[in-house]
Amino acid sequence: IDLANATFDELEQLSQACEPASFGRNKEDVMDENYRKARKMDPKYFSAQLVPERIELVKVVRDYLLEGKASKRDIKVELYKLNVYDKGSFFKSHVDTPRGKNMFGSLVIVFPTAHEGGTLYLRHHGQEWTFDSASELSGLPTPSIGYIAFFSDVEHEVAPVISGHRVTLTYNLFFD
Repeated sequence: IDLANATFDELEQLSQACEPASFGRNKEDVMDENYRKARKMDPKYFSAQLVPERIELVKVVRDYLLEGKASKRDIKVELYKLNVYDKGSFFKSHVDTPRGKNMFGSLVIVFPTAHEGGTLYLRHHGQEWTFDSASELSGLPTPSIGYIAFFSDVEHEVAPVISGHRVTLTYNLFFD
């Protein structure tokens, strides 16, 4: 599917090809649609031609997220999953479960699919930021993507999607 130009029906087919999304709690994967209602596809079932290293997103992450000695370290980017949030989908406030000892953050790429809602809220040390991909990506030239990178200890949530499909690729960020 060309996610920059996908129709509602194509996005609905993608959603149906996905399975319900679990989330990490302690060292377990948990399924609870009262806490997270979304769909996901593991990387073994799809290929992504979007490679963060190829479009210099790793450099952007390093330049804007890391400071001091950490800004000089090599970063390994690992595709974690494709997520589809359709009407009524959400993910309550949480902190990511580390997927390895060198994991320091996440990179989320958001595709310009038509949707309303699904704002990403991030909170850390009393500060809050929002990323409303629906409004940020609407009207941009095709192809365009949105992205956000954040540390693993940042609390975040996805507000309910009101309509359409919010489609993301999530990458785990590791110090190499």
